[in-house]
Amino acid sequence: MAVNDKVTEGIDQVLDRLRNASEQLTQTSERQARQFDERIKELLDRSESSTERLIKSIDKEFRAQLTSLRREIAAFDKRISAALKATTTRKAPAKRAAAKKAPAKRAPAKRAAAKKAPAKKAAAKKAPAKRAPAKKAAAKKAPARRR
Repeated sequence: MAVNDKVTEGIDQVLDRLRNASEQLTQTSERQARQFDERIKELLDRSESSTERLIKSIDKEFRAQLTSLRREIAAFDKRISAALKATTTRKAPAKRAAAKKAPAKRAPAKRAAAKKAPAKKAAAKKAPAKRAPAKKAAAKKAPARRR
């Protein structure tokens, strides 16, 4: 039985070595899993803080652009209002002055147009629509154009 005792003893030693190796592997794998989890947590925290900083930066820039746009719109509105006020106050006198000057300037131009060839029909048609005396001149020109 000495042989059986030696075999049993050898088997026990091998089993002890396997248990030790198994425990070491378990401890090593648990340590690596903890390290892996810690690293993942660090990366997630860094990512979260980076995202927050980016969002704050974008929000700050957006608000600055929006404020600038509002100022520009307000300034543009003021310019438009001023231009409208200026044109409404200027239009009344300008129309009166233009009405007085227009017949004096247009009359010689129509006479010159009447003497020219019929190629300038468009100019003759535009002027008569604005003035009654020009229509009479257009009636005189009509027979000449039909030739």
